[in-house]
Amino acid sequence: MKKLFAILAVVALTTTISFAQVQHGVKAGFNSAAIGSSDADWNEALSSKMGMQFGYAVNIPFGDVVQLRTGALYSQKGAALDFGEGMSGTIAVDYLEIPTDFAFMLGGGGFSLSGGPYFAFLMSAKVKDDDGDSDDMEDVSAMDIGLNFGASFTIAESMIIDARYGMGLMNVNSDADVLDGDDVWLNGCLSVSFAYMFGGGY
Repeated sequence: MKKLFAILAVVALTTTISFAQVQHGVKAGFNSAAIGSSDADWNEALSSKMGMQFGYAVNIPFGDVVQLRTGALYSQKGAALDFGEGMSGTIAVDYLEIPTDFAFMLGGGGFSLSGGPYFAFLMSAKVKDDDGDSDDMEDVSAMDIGLNFGASFTIAESMIIDARYGMGLMNVNSDADVLDGDDVWLNGCLSVSFAYMFGGGY
């Protein structure tokens, strides 16, 4: 019985310490987003566009080396369009994105490498011309799943400068029938962000 109480006490203490070390914060940054197409003509017309990301961030430590970095971010993605002869515009695709990145600390200097899946839920999809007119896009998938790869630097255990690349794995062209050879579109996004975290500590 004493051993059982001792085990339960250790588990409770460990859980309390773990939750006490969880950090919550805010995050904002810039995206350089693009869409890759399996169609050569579309691929030539598509190029990167700038956007923003902002939202809520959470860091959950697992010891001194590994952290789970997650949260909820509003992320602006899409691509610029240029068909030549003055025909150009923008595909603006916005998501509510939930990253689940595992960061691996490299020594005690604040540097880390990270990777993990993201889950993105479509919030808005529009095609805009250079005159500012826009139309809703009906053929964009409601969800995207991909992988993040990145590196970051932590300052004073509360400020995180992060650079990462998000590689989409799902076809965001919902009208495509891959078996019939239809066009496949994949998201790609290079982002640089800054997060300020509260509480915890590594």
